[in-house]
Amino acid sequence: MDISHNFFILFEDNKAKLVNYKEKKEYHIRKEYMNELIKLSSAEEEVSDTTKIMKDLTQAGVLVEGNDKPEMYIHYYSNIFHNLSKNRSVTSNNTTEGEWALEYIKVCERVAKEKFPERDSYVNYEKTIQLPVATQSEESLLNTLKERKTIREFFDESVTQQQLSNILYFSYGNVHKDEGEYAPFYRRTSPSGGCLQIIEPYVTIFNVDGIPQGLYWYDSAEHKLCLVREAFSYQDLRECLAGQFFANDCAFGVFMTANLEILNWKYKTERNYKVVFLEAGHFAQTSQLMSTSEDLQIWITGAMTESLIEEACKIDGVKKIPVFFTAFGKGRKKSMHSLMQQKLDSYVESIKD
Repeated sequence: MDISHNFFILFEDNKAKLVNYKEKKEYHIRKEYMNELIKLSSAEEEVSDTTKIMKDLTQAGVLVEGNDKPEMYIHYYSNIFHNLSKNRSVTSNNTTEGEWALEYIKVCERVAKEKFPERDSYVNYEKTIQLPVATQSEESLLNTLKERKTIREFFDESVTQQQLSNILYFSYGNVHKDEGEYAPFYRRTSPSGGCLQIIEPYVTIFNVDGIPQGLYWYDSAEHKLCLVREAFSYQDLRECLAGQFFANDCAFGVFMTANLEILNWKYKTERNYKVVFLEAGHFAQTSQLMSTSEDLQIWITGAMTESLIEEACKIDGVKKIPVFFTAFGKGRKKSMHSLMQQKLDSYVESIKD
């Protein structure tokens, strides 16, 4: 008998649980069962299922005949999350349309009983900068889509406050103002799960005309930059991005963070974490198109050292977490950095010999 790959042990409140992540079942596990599993995990010889404990473990699917390790195309931990969040929703699919609507209303009634978490505001910051009123580009959407390209090398050139203002406002700002249909929430140019607007941008200013260098929180409701820290260098940025140097010399960048406290206010299922990255993807694409329409280049990445970003942005990594980064500026319109190209060319030449 083998221990199934579909289980892991979770310790919660000093108690052990055996979790079947594929079947979404949990079992409280007593000491004698835990001891038996420890013995089985180190057994070099085949073990029979004759004892009561062994029979119980077999019946629960913990012990199986042969190796049941599934074929996976994602990391093992990612596979656990995928299965735990699969087919989980606050409403059911075996209802009529009317019944489903009533189910959803009940969910909303439950949510409405809880106080909505307080959002951050510019009033909580000592230094703020009111950005200029955003102006619309006359560039066509189709041409912008065609011209959009991710680069990896920026020039040491400044951009204007107006370009910064336009990109932030039309990517993250409250462009629709007070629409009664969405009250008390507001709509932005990218879709947001439940209109909760969990994505909050932290802006790294390096080379924007008239704006001091530093790391700022962007108040999307008021279109203001709020100073978080004055000292933030390209080296700091590189360390936050797991050593990547492709944002060097960018005019400014945006750390997208997700407010999990607000997300959890409405969505409490295992699936809610998926919404975070879907939403970040929407905002990344919108900001890329805005950058292109301003005749600027952009680089994006999800490879990062989250703990350093949390420290830099002064967020706790629990209620609010970093999820993505975008860099903006004027740059070399090539997909590969010139240094990487040189290394690649040298490598290709070396293997020819």
